Amino acid sequence: MQARYQYGNLTVRKRKKGPDIWQFRWMGNGKPKSVLIGTIEKLPTRADAERAVEHRRIKINAQNPQQQFHAVTVGALIDRYTTEEMPGSVREDTADSYRGILNNWIRPIWGTRTLESVKTMAVESWLKSIPRSRSTRAHIRNMMHRLFNCAIRWEMTDRNPVDLVRQSSKRTKIPRVLTAEEFKKLVNELAEPYRTMVLVAGCLGLRISEILGLRWGDIDWGNLAVLVQRSVVGGNVYETKTEASLKPLPIDPDLAEALLLFRRQAVYVATTDHIKPAAVRAGVGKVGWHTFRHTFSSILHNAGTNMAVQKELLRHADISTTMNMYTQAASPAKREAVHQVARVLLNGERS
Repeated sequence: MQARYQYGNLTVRKRKKGPDIWQFRWMGNGKPKSVLIGTIEKLPTRADAERAVEHRRIKINAQNPQQQFHAVTVGALIDRYTTEEMPGSVREDTADSYRGILNNWIRPIWGTRTLESVKTMAVESWLKSIPRSRSTRAHIRNMMHRLFNCAIRWEMTDRNPVDLVRQSSKRTKIPRVLTAEEFKKLVNELAEPYRTMVLVAGCLGLRISEILGLRWGDIDWGNLAVLVQRSVVGGNVYETKTEASLKPLPIDPDLAEALLLFRRQAVYVATTDHIKPAAVRAGVGKVGWHTFRHTFSSILHNAGTNMAVQKELLRHADISTTMNMYTQAASPAKREAVHQVARVLLNGERS
């Protein structure tokens, strides 16, 4: 006999203290089960409570043949994704970003729509209407694509309507790049540890989160190389995201000398925003930490560095981020490339 689809029973449970709460009951393996969904303050109407319990109802009926006859909404998919998929698989800072996209952009427009009613051209038109940068719209598009891939894996649907949605992530503004003269002026305006941090950012192209995660033990002084093993975001320490990030980077001897000099006098100082005021004093305009990564990349490009070497030095996971080609870069080529950058930034040579 075919099992019936379990809708369960949603009721308000009275409490002596605090607001009343919604309770959901169902049968599991022949035994009654229940779970508290949320207070009536958080979910004031039955419709609110029904939406909150939808993803749980889907999970309860996951093995039920009748599941296919009951439409699933995007809102339920979002709830299941945030409760089952994100914990343990997504970094905390990334999870915050994902929740922002889901709750601020996707849920308000698509939350009550069924998965099957979401069409490619409707999604593409919606993305074009969002008053944000191309990069932001690309992040929203990718988040929705990720959602539907999960829906396919969970057998909620057999298609991803976002597959063919076109959304360019090309920048509308050219990133700021410093000249060697501007870089030196800025460095001269900085006290330690910010001076050395900027030297590392400019000569190795590291992200600020990776610089904050560096330890002296990460540097191989004998072979003049550094291993980027972690990043620090919002005070939390994370492992590097990709295999590409774990490859050792060669250090130019001049940068190594600057690091050794700093090491002898290093005292921990909490990181605050010293870069922008120094940039103003140096007269080099608006500068942020990522400016040094762009500067590093620009000098590599201007020096004619092989694209595969650029990819490895910038530690991109995919060569398409750097260029649509790939060949394995040899270590001597990478070392020569960082020498080129250091000679420009530290010694004033032309690229």
